[in-house]
Amino acid sequence: MKEKTPGLLIYLFMIIAVGCGEPITIIDFTGHEVDISAPVNTTISLAGAGSEIIWALDGGKSMIGRSEYSDFPPIIENVPIVGKSSNSPDLEKILELKPDLVIADGMLSEEDRKVLEEDGVAVIVERFTDPYRTLLFIENLGKALGKQERADELFSLLKGYQDLIKERTSGLTPEDKPTVFLEWLARPYHSASNGTSYHNQVTFAGGVNIAADETVNYPDVSPEWVMEKNPDILLHILGSTANYSEEELRVRRDEIMSRPELQNLRAVKEGRVYVLSGTVITGVRSAIGELYLAKWFYPELFEDINPGSEHERLIEKFYNIELEDAYGYPYPSTPQDVLLN
Repeated sequence: MKEKTPGLLIYLFMIIAVGCGEPITIIDFTGHEVDISAPVNTTISLAGAGSEIIWALDGGKSMIGRSEYSDFPPIIENVPIVGKSSNSPDLEKILELKPDLVIADGMLSEEDRKVLEEDGVAVIVERFTDPYRTLLFIENLGKALGKQERADELFSLLKGYQDLIKERTSGLTPEDKPTVFLEWLARPYHSASNGTSYHNQVTFAGGVNIAADETVNYPDVSPEWVMEKNPDILLHILGSTANYSEEELRVRRDEIMSRPELQNLRAVKEGRVYVLSGTVITGVRSAIGELYLAKWFYPELFEDINPGSEHERLIEKFYNIELEDAYGYPYPSTPQDVLLN
């Protein structure tokens, strides 16, 4: 029996080693220090953008629950729903599944977070409407999933898009930047102010949001107010939970262009009315939305950039699926199809 003891001890040590991951600490958007044993085996995402990033990092097999609004990539439909969003999680279902990590956005209440953490669940809350926070989350999630190399690839690609936009717009003065009225969903004149994902994308791409200083996040403004501001560009952002054909985007633009009250608006008279799918506003694909906006805002500065080609490249590389549907209209013309390095 004594001769077998060393082998038994080695075997027991291996079991313990496998069961113990590397302890890491992640500081999330709220300032919480989240202690995680990496790599985590099971995850639940209550944020659509978080779900996209999990799958982009090849961590889809870890996902055992998702929010109803998590609908990309399409294969995610096979994952059980555990709540509509971060604002309304089904805590009972989540606790039954016993995930190692729950990912949420800022809509998760402190009370719900406390319930999860008291049951031993690590919770990361992130602000996916901020391009810089999204990049940081990709780094952090790569560590948590043990997918650092994959995270580095995604980080480099997305940061490359952001750096390109910053570099080409850095020399612009406030007078050079176009003023933009943005409305979203199917409600005419429903806009977005400072701090929202829509505002962040417009400003990051070099536009000036005319509703930035409104006192509520999503103000309803009047046609008269828009006419008084007389913006250079009118941007309509569709919902983020549906796919759209080019015809659907064209019909929406035609409706805006034909509004009697806007016929003397500078954006309408000059044909600078654009429609963007809400699916490229947050998360992994937000960089594509920024490319669309930058190209619309500054066609000369981004003449060589093809947002559609970059979108295809991103989707094929990190989700292994072909790009379908339409995401921006009118599609910005590109004289040559150049992929960014």
